Amino acid sequence: MENKNNNGEEDSIDEDILESILSYLPLLDLDSACQVSKSWNRAVFFSLRRLKSMPWLFIYSQRASPPYNMSTTAMAYDPKSDQWIHLKKTAPSSPGEHVSVARSSHSTLLYALSPARFSFSIDAFHLTWRDVTPPRVWRIDPIVAVVGRSLIVAGGVSEFEDDRFAVELFDIGGDAWERCESMPDFLYESASSTWLSVAASSEKMIVTEKRSGLAFSFDPETKSWTKLLDFCPGECRLYSRSIGFSGNRLIMAGIVGDEEDNPTGIELWEVVSDESRMNLKFESIGSMPKACFDKLRVTDYDWPLTSITLNAVGDMVYIHNSAETGDIVAAEIEEGKLCKWRSLPNANAIWNKSNAAERLIVACSNVSFSDLKRASRNNLSFST
Repeated sequence: MENKNNNGEEDSIDEDILESILSYLPLLDLDSACQVSKSWNRAVFFSLRRLKSMPWLFIYSQRASPPYNMSTTAMAYDPKSDQWIHLKKTAPSSPGEHVSVARSSHSTLLYALSPARFSFSIDAFHLTWRDVTPPRVWRIDPIVAVVGRSLIVAGGVSEFEDDRFAVELFDIGGDAWERCESMPDFLYESASSTWLSVAASSEKMIVTEKRSGLAFSFDPETKSWTKLLDFCPGECRLYSRSIGFSGNRLIMAGIVGDEEDNPTGIELWEVVSDESRMNLKFESIGSMPKACFDKLRVTDYDWPLTSITLNAVGDMVYIHNSAETGDIVAAEIEEGKLCKWRSLPNANAIWNKSNAAERLIVACSNVSFSDLKRASRNNLSFST
C-alpha cells in the first residue's frame, strides 16, 4: 500500500515484500490488486512466478432432456480462498444446445457425442467448444480422452458394428479420424465408461476396470495398447477404484472394506511403474479421514458405496460419489502425501440446487491468472 510521507512523497512497500505477499492471494484478489497502481500491477505479474498451482473444481448444469441446453451459470471452488465462486456468462460463448448430453472425462475434458457431431471443450473455464465430424464407428458411452494433441474415442456399446472395440484418434490440429488398434479382448464385458476409469497424461491414456483392477495403457504415437499388471495393491481388498493423473503421477483412489455392502473407507495410492511399464508399485499417499468419508453419504440410511469419481489435477485431489449427490471431498498433495482434507463448504447445498430437469457435470482445471483475464474478456463474470 502506498502512503504520503511528511514531504508529500509516496512511500511504497518494498517490491520483493509486496510480491511475496501478493503470491498468497487468490486469483480474484490479484485481479483487484492490479487496479491499485502501476507499481502494484507490476508486482502482481512478478508475483505470479511464486504462485502455487491450486486447480479449481467446476460444477456445470445441463437440461436432462432435449434440447440439452447448457446453463449460462456455473459454480467453481477455489481451494486457495476456500470459497465457491458463482460464474455467469453475460453473452453466449459456447453452443446453446447440444444434440446429446455433455459428459466429463479424466478431470479436465468436457464432450458431447451424437451421430451428427462430436463437440469438446478443453479450456480452463470450458467457455469454448469445438464441433467436428463424429467418429466413423457409432457407439454409446465410449471412453473419451485427450492425450497431448490427440483426441481418443474407444469402445463403448456398439451392437450393430463389426468392431465393438473400435478405437479412433482425432488430431486436434487436423480434421479427420484415424483408426487405431482395437481395445483388448480382455475388456469384452466392460468396454464402456460405465465400467472403466480413465486417466490421461500428455503422453498416454490408462484405463482400468473399476471392479477388477484390470489395466491397460494406450500410446497415441504407436496407436497400440499395452497390458499392465492389475491395479490391486497388496492384500487390500478394493470394491471400486478411480484413477487420474496429478502432473506425471498416476493416482488411484479405492473403496475398501471387509464386505461390499459395508465400505469402511477410501485409500489412495500413487501407481509407479518401471520403464517397461510392466512392473508396478503402489505407494500409499493417504487415507480419507472418516469424517470426510461420512460426508459422501447423502442420508443417514445404510447404503453400499459402489462407485467414486476422482478428479486429480496439479496438487489437488477431489473425490465425490458418482452415484449420489452428496458432498465433495478435497485434499492437497504436499511432499507426495495427501493432507489438508476437507469436505467442501456448502457443496451439498450447491448439489441440491439442481432438480429433476437438470443434470450436473463435474470437472477440474488448472486456472492461471491469464485464464482468469481471458475469461473476463469472454463475458464471464465472477461473484462470491
